[in-house]
Amino acid sequence: MTVHGYSDRINHALAFAAKYYGTIDRPGMTMAYLAQPANIAIILARYGCDDLTIVAGILHRVLEETPPGPRRVLEAKVSEKFGPIVLATAREVLEPRHDPLGRERSWRACKQEFLVQLAEAEPRALDICAADEIHACGAAIRIVRRLGAEYLHPNPAGTPVDTVWWFGAVTEHLTGRPEWPRKEMLRELQLLNAELRAVLDGG
Repeated sequence: MTVHGYSDRINHALAFAAKYYGTIDRPGMTMAYLAQPANIAIILARYGCDDLTIVAGILHRVLEETPPGPRRVLEAKVSEKFGPIVLATAREVLEPRHDPLGRERSWRACKQEFLVQLAEAEPRALDICAADEIHACGAAIRIVRRLGAEYLHPNPAGTPVDTVWWFGAVTEHLTGRPEWPRKEMLRELQLLNAELRAVLDGG
């Protein structure tokens, strides 16, 4: 069902995210970074997504930033408190940052593997992916305008070209999923992607 007004489950998910996201030791962690789960929730709610999708969207950010070992414990907590469907939905949109041997993938290898993973993702997971990328692309535009393109890429070895490639790639993937119903989210991502390219070109 669509969310109307207060939701105890969403409130619980935000509290859970605040508790466990705050324990993650990640270089470059900032308050804006910590606000990502709430921003994703707002975008999903704006597009009329249901309670389950919003909760999974909040929690997927926490799981994604948790290393593989501790993540298993955290996943058990998510399943216990929010149910196995929420956990399964969140897991569908976790970037595969480590290979099966536990070695960290490069940024581009991770993104390419994630696109393969999305090919099997359910519509709720695609909603979360789109909301995450809408937020990320909007944040990228803000970074370029305020600080400059040199601050854009999260990986010091990456370039603005990598970032533009990624938003284009995920937009193309979502375009190719005709069974995904929320095409209005795709339209927003397309507009943001075009704006980012224009800003990087000096527009």
